[in-house]
Order: sequence, then structure tokens, then C-alpha cells
Amino acid sequence: MLEIERVSWRQPRYTVRDTDGHRGVWMRRRLGETVSGEIDGEPYELRRDGRRRFIFVSRGAELATAQAASRGRWTVLVQGSTYELRRRSRWRSAMDLRSGSITIGSIQKGRAPRGRVLCELPAELSPAVQTFIGFVVLLLWNRAASSSGAAAVAAGG
Repeated sequence: MLEIERVSWRQPRYTVRDTDGHRGVWMRRRLGETVSGEIDGEPYELRRDGRRRFIFVSRGAELATAQAASRGRWTVLVQGSTYELRRRSRWRSAMDLRSGSITIGSIQKGRAPRGRVLCELPAELSPAVQTFIGFVVLLLWNRAASSSGAAAVAAGG
């Protein structure tokens, strides 16, 4: 299991660690959806490519992409393999990673006090790719929270 935990509420900085001992520190730009950091000393960057696509790069090479499909589903392409991210249900924030019609992993929010993301993803995916998927889901949750907050402010006037 891979865990992404926000270190401080004042700075958008995160620690990443998994049960196999892989570790890293990541930083998100305050304004935007770019997250960069390292896993075991290797540099990576997740950046937005338009509103409907994220790319994951390391040293100039594209490692993975996530692209909006339909109805809140996202297609994840990793080294020739295709996966789908979709919400488990309309009322829950947890998302499942699917290969074809089979659920092979999940991403969900951890318990308080700090913002945590718990990723139970297959070991065939590298820790870096698991981190990419975890951050994509985190950014999607942030988008949903921002849009619902904006709608509440607009409605409340």
C-alpha cells in the first residue's frame, strides 16, 4: 500500500511512502495542478496538459498519462497498458482502478487528522506510477471541492 500524506496545511508539501520502503517528498504549486518530487532519489513531475489530461514525466520522458473519458471516468495509459479510474459510487469519494471489467486497486481518503490518500494498487505498477495515480485522484478531489465550494458561495450570494 502506498500512502500520500500532506505535511503541512500552510504549504502544499506531501510525503509519499509505501510498505516496501520506497519514499519521497513532493511539492504542489499553489496555483495550478503541477506536482513534482522524487521517489528514491529519482525526479518526477505530474503536470496538467489542458483541463482533461495529466502527464507524468521523468527526465524529459513521458511515463504515463491520465485523460478524462466520460462521466467522471479517467483512462490511465502506462507503458502500453490501459486502465480506468472511476468512482466507486456516486456518494463516495473513493475511486477504483480497473483493468477491463476487473477492479484491481483502489484509492481512498485516509482518516484525520491530516489529509492522507491511501492507494492499494497492484505491485506490477512501479511506486512512481502508483504515486502518479494517487496524485491524479487527489487533484480530482481538489477540483470537486473547489467547484462545490464555488457553487455554494454563488448560491449563498
